[in-house]
Amino acid sequence: MDNQDRQELSLYSKLPDNVRKSAGIQDSLVGASMKGTQALQAFVPKYVENAIVEGFDKEEVYKTKVKNKAVMLDNPPSKATNEVREKQKQRRRANKSKALTAKEKRAFEVYHIPVEARKYESFLPLHDLWKGYMEELFGPSNPVAFTQKLLKADFHGAIITVAQSKCPTYVGASGIVAQETENVFKIITAADALRVIPKTNNVFTVRIRNSVFTVHGNQFRYRASHRSSKKFKSKPTIDL
Repeated sequence: MDNQDRQELSLYSKLPDNVRKSAGIQDSLVGASMKGTQALQAFVPKYVENAIVEGFDKEEVYKTKVKNKAVMLDNPPSKATNEVREKQKQRRRANKSKALTAKEKRAFEVYHIPVEARKYESFLPLHDLWKGYMEELFGPSNPVAFTQKLLKADFHGAIITVAQSKCPTYVGASGIVAQETENVFKIITAADALRVIPKTNNVFTVRIRNSVFTVHGNQFRYRASHRSSKKFKSKPTIDL
């Protein structure tokens, strides 16, 4: 590398002429033989001396305020600015939506279905939406391949029937699924009644197109959101 290349890489060769003149930098300081540390030592004191107004001891100011100290190039944020930022943070935290706890959901009766809303006809549009959802899910696949998709499907709006149960009173119960939890199906029957059917020890059937699919409740005890991402394995089932 020759002297001309070193001069181009010099720190102060890139400074505008007016800045170099205000700092009192001579062209000789930009020579090829000057290293970065030497240039820094020559630049900083000279710049401080030229920046200080008359009446102050320039050397004393440099020794006490600048020499061997880290100097912030940007103005530090004021106290008012910090207060504004803190208020903005508090406002964002206050406006941030928080999920209700299980206790709050019970207190607000989030999952309660009022008696006047337990109408079979009111849930028929939901069933129609579910049938369209099943048509898209079924597609051109055969019923055997579709069973794996059905395990992860959402049953809200499906018409299910209890085919087998250890409790005889549940056998034959049929209706549209209004709610599904981890352990129960809440269905609206054709008689406009709400029935809570446990999944445990019950076998359900659901009709899609011309096929009837059987769902074993003992192996179906998952929330709909958890079931969609779960990998099911074939397990032996004992007849009820």
